[in-house]
Amino acid sequence: MHPDQRLTKVLLGALVFVLGAQSMRFLFASTAWYLRDTVGIATLTLIPIALAPFLLGALVPVIGPKIGVRGSLLTSLWLLAVARVGLQIFDSPAVDFAMAALGTAAFVGILPALLSLGREGLVGGVLLGLAVDSSIKALSQSLDLAYQPGLLPVAVVTVTAGAAVFVAMTIDYMPRHGVTWRVGLLLLGLGPFLFVEFLILQNQGWMAEMTGVSASTAALRIALLNVVALFAVERLHRFRLLHVAAVLIVVAAVLAAEGSQITFNVLSLLAVPAAAMVWASLVPEPVTDGLAASTTFLAGGATLFVILGFAYYLPLDFNLGFEASDVRIAVALLLGVLGLLAAIRIPTVTSGAGERSWALAGLAAVLPLFALVVVLINDPVPAGSTGYPVRVASYNLHSAFNTDGVLDVESIVRVIEDSGATIVGLQEVPRGRLLSANTDLYALLVSELGFEHAEFFGTTDPTWGNAILSRFPIADVGTEPLPKVGTPMQRGYLGASIAVGNQPLLFISTHLQHVNDPDVHDQDPEGDLYPVHHEQIGTILEEWGGIGPAVLVGDFNARPDWRQIAEILDAGWVDSWLEAGTGDGYTSSSDDPEHRIDYVFHTPDLAAVDAGVIQSLASDHLAVVVDIDLS
Repeated sequence: MHPDQRLTKVLLGALVFVLGAQSMRFLFASTAWYLRDTVGIATLTLIPIALAPFLLGALVPVIGPKIGVRGSLLTSLWLLAVARVGLQIFDSPAVDFAMAALGTAAFVGILPALLSLGREGLVGGVLLGLAVDSSIKALSQSLDLAYQPGLLPVAVVTVTAGAAVFVAMTIDYMPRHGVTWRVGLLLLGLGPFLFVEFLILQNQGWMAEMTGVSASTAALRIALLNVVALFAVERLHRFRLLHVAAVLIVVAAVLAAEGSQITFNVLSLLAVPAAAMVWASLVPEPVTDGLAASTTFLAGGATLFVILGFAYYLPLDFNLGFEASDVRIAVALLLGVLGLLAAIRIPTVTSGAGERSWALAGLAAVLPLFALVVVLINDPVPAGSTGYPVRVASYNLHSAFNTDGVLDVESIVRVIEDSGATIVGLQEVPRGRLLSANTDLYALLVSELGFEHAEFFGTTDPTWGNAILSRFPIADVGTEPLPKVGTPMQRGYLGASIAVGNQPLLFISTHLQHVNDPDVHDQDPEGDLYPVHHEQIGTILEEWGGIGPAVLVGDFNARPDWRQIAEILDAGWVDSWLEAGTGDGYTSSSDDPEHRIDYVFHTPDLAAVDAGVIQSLASDHLAVVVDIDLS
């Protein structure tokens, strides 16, 4: 085959992957935030709904014998193109979910046809697609194109879809080739491979948290490593020992993904190219007539990806006997076993990367480089004063999904900006969760709002937790997990010593458990939560240690007359709303506020001058804003 034709097939696979990845991410997030939170579908009922598009994608190749490989691929590609453009154009959560589901099904259906063209479309195509996809996201600080308004994103998606169709029509199609059932089993590795890539290796938030670099630097680092990955697959694919080493490196990196920063920093540098080597070894050469095995195992691998995603996040809602970290470990071991089995075949297969595909990844890396330069030249917004009074705020972001179940970062930015707060405590802040379409909301807010000083503490994993944004310098930071007391979700304490005036201000952002026993909670929410809150508040008070001046903010999931709030007041804290607020100060839920569960407390050496609540549907909570002065 002519090298240029191989590169063309890599390009086709990359374009298909970019469109498919955007559809899958939107589907994953929309299932959680639109179907569950807005429509009200029970979590367990969501599982078959989310699996349906992946399983339906397996039916697309069934029509292949009648219309051929070319017809099958073009039919699926047109469906993917129309669905992805429709997702970008329509402004209805229900329609968008349907478009994402259709796009996902079409993407899964294309995969066997891509493999029938040769390994290039699936090996190099997926790897180049990952590189391009990550670079596009980096340009907007991780915000997926699907969530960006305006004509430019529509034009980009339309051009991408049109380019994919055009390239597909220029390719020389081979006979209908697939893989055997025996080696095709390795294609199930698509699931754990995508899980590891999306959750960790291509995730700027996870990388930034676990390596200690900025989000923009992490994005550029990922982009450059993707170039190395394609180069390694192209030039080193025949060395079996390298593939074995690659498997071990990927397994070690995933196992260490929440451990030592130094260890993960080193391993992650090797893991991105190593994961590419593993993927290249997992894709067999198409050598047999028929696509039955290819279709079964590729659709199975894609379905396994979403199953692993649910398995990772379900322990946050239910006590299932295992933690999310256990799923991550299991995925590492599964990918390791499949990778070692695949390494046996290495000398008999072609590279699959295509000639110079690494150069195309290099061109894509210009995007995160540009994004990094923009961040570096942007000046932070000054505090306006060096001392008191200071305006503070507490805001549960609901991962920036509004009451319609739509990711709406712009509205969150507007609320915080309009508050005029110079110190903000945030809860439910994602840094690249699969549930939030891999959006690094923390980095987006820091960049968009111009906060020079900020801290984040991941509580459930490095990609979800509490944050503090400050226009004043942060001198010291303390973090502490809160007791779970039998509940499934890990909560946390984040405290920062902030230079306000002549004396450091201890500013604490926290988030207490929202439910213990659902059956008890419906009848007696205070009684249900008190045993948990009592322990969690005890930890907060211990970490505080009586230091003043101090401000404690957060979503306490408790009403003002509950015992747990009384314990906070008895410890010496003052409720700012009772001191300076007017009215009930309800904060939940934002579309019909009935309860005050978000608070700004302060120590007696401070005083609340004014307090208010900002009305907005950007989150399911309302932001509380308080002007604080020295007492």
